[in-house]
Amino acid sequence: MAKLKIEVFTSPTCPHCPGAVRATEELLNENPGLKDKVSWMEMSTGSPQGRAKANAYGIRSVPTVILTRDDGETMGYRGAPTQRIYKKMVDEMLK
Repeated sequence: MAKLKIEVFTSPTCPHCPGAVRATEELLNENPGLKDKVSWMEMSTGSPQGRAKANAYGIRSVPTVILTRDDGETMGYRGAPTQRIYKKMVDEMLK
């Protein structure tokens, strides 16, 4: 079974970033079957670790969502995804 890691890149001053975090929480709350397949974390570009990771991915704007499958394949989305788009991305990555 594939596993998926979601990283939500945010900034302390971004007015749209809380929506991306909320979308991630809602996705997992509304789809309890994903909880054993998907882990997630918020990566603040206001921290040295978050800034370094964002630079490694080439992220230049927030919010940005990066999905990484356990085989290393990644998919990204700039902005706060709608639930429909988010679910479609997660389902695609878990195939």
